[in-house]
Amino acid sequence: MNRRIAFALAACATIGLAQAASAQQSYYAPPAVVAPTEPPAVREEVVPAPPGPPERVVWVRGHYEWSGRGYYWVGGHYIERPEVGLFWEPGRWVAVNGHWEWYGGHWRR
Repeated sequence: MNRRIAFALAACATIGLAQAASAQQSYYAPPAVVAPTEPPAVREEVVPAPPGPPERVVWVRGHYEWSGRGYYWVGGHYIERPEVGLFWEPGRWVAVNGHWEWYGGHWRR
């Protein structure tokens, strides 16, 4: 898939979540994914120049996702800020009672 199409699809999905989140002080979903093993170390990424003004876009760093059988890397990308004053809280893996839970990124004020 071409990078522009992938960026556009990711931005559309994120904007939809962000619009729902902007009505609240902070959007925080329960873990969508639970994995039995620790994810690999996060890869270093070269952050490209933003495709728009820095106040309108934010870099979402890459992370590992769990497929049900193993981890795979999802590269970082830019998303559009839904409104001025919102900040991106990055997603993260958290160790919980012998397994790992993914808490996705979200917008906050």
